Amino acid sequence: MSGLMFTYPVHQAADILFCHANLVPVGQDQLPHLEISRTIARRFSNRYSADRPYFPEPDALIVPAPTILGNDGAKMSKSAGNALEIRASDDETARFIKRAKTDSERHITYEPDRRPEIANLLTIGAHFARTTPEALADDVGSAGAGRLKQVVTEAVVEGMRPMRARRVEVAERGPRYLRDLLVRGNQRANEVADRTLDDVLGLMQMRY
Repeated sequence: MSGLMFTYPVHQAADILFCHANLVPVGQDQLPHLEISRTIARRFSNRYSADRPYFPEPDALIVPAPTILGNDGAKMSKSAGNALEIRASDDETARFIKRAKTDSERHITYEPDRRPEIANLLTIGAHFARTTPEALADDVGSAGAGRLKQVVTEAVVEGMRPMRARRVEVAERGPRYLRDLLVRGNQRANEVADRTLDDVLGLMQMRY
């Protein structure tokens, strides 16, 4: 077993705490790791800066839908090959959603526990249509899963259009532009990290 399996939560804590993050977007499976970050922040402050806590204890930002399913009914994952990529065309998006699993019931209802595949499509469609899964289910009603997939396809295509246009624009600028972005971001992060490390050394009285 790789040593990274055991050290990853600490690496993640460092990534969170160096920039004094107070809100971290994570999935349910990452909550234990985030709790390690909170514990480290709390213990450091208690020991070295009790009067004025240095690190904030970051909170989790969790979306209402903890898991999005791929078109095979399993958790959506790029490694599993069941994910819709940003670079997908409108036609590829339509084919992807058309293959999504549903069930045999004609009337569309939002029941995540009983009808997870239908609820998943409703969740995705509602997000891009800026409505609720319940409202979207009512709109489709007894039109069936075929109509639901059409509605979801239209919502996803329109909702992702600005993002996909931006991706094309960035890609056309070439690899050098992307590398420069990474370099500038890395420099900015290093500046923040250096200031944090300097503060930490001072609080711990470790400047010799």
